[in-house]
Amino acid sequence: MKVLKAEPSDLVEVLYLLEVCVLDLNRKGFKHWNSAYPGVENMNSAIEEGSLYLYKEKGVAKGIIVFSDSEPEGYNNLGWKSDGKKPLFLKFIAVHPLWTGKGIASELIHAAEIFAKENNYSAIRVDAYSGIQSALKLYTELGYSEVGEYHSTFQEAPYIAYEKGL
Repeated sequence: MKVLKAEPSDLVEVLYLLEVCVLDLNRKGFKHWNSAYPGVENMNSAIEEGSLYLYKEKGVAKGIIVFSDSEPEGYNNLGWKSDGKKPLFLKFIAVHPLWTGKGIASELIHAAEIFAKENNYSAIRVDAYSGIQSALKLYTELGYSEVGEYHSTFQEAPYIAYEKGL
């Protein structure tokens, strides 16, 4: 098992993984991701920027994560606890439904934490859709502190924001 930076040749596999994850989320009643979001444009941009990473095992992508300096919308009015000098933002964490509950999301986040420490980031910031209890629990278990919530213009339920100082 390895967490690797995605290459342009990985785009089709990333999009397939996202499609499966979106269908699974939608079937469970979560509509915050759909056929348009996160979408081809976001994934292609993340690969081009070098911010999309894959969890691969035996050549099969089982999960993805994007981490970058780019602050997501809705974050400006949250009560961040760290100095915020150089935060790393985690986005689009997804694990294929066949492999959830096997520690893949934790491995992806751990890879981001290593990257953040090696590159002198002051904190890691992430959010999770409030309806997905497993994600909320995961961040707490990994030592992230809840700092607040925000509402997307497209969603009824809020997103919960978390932060971990480094």
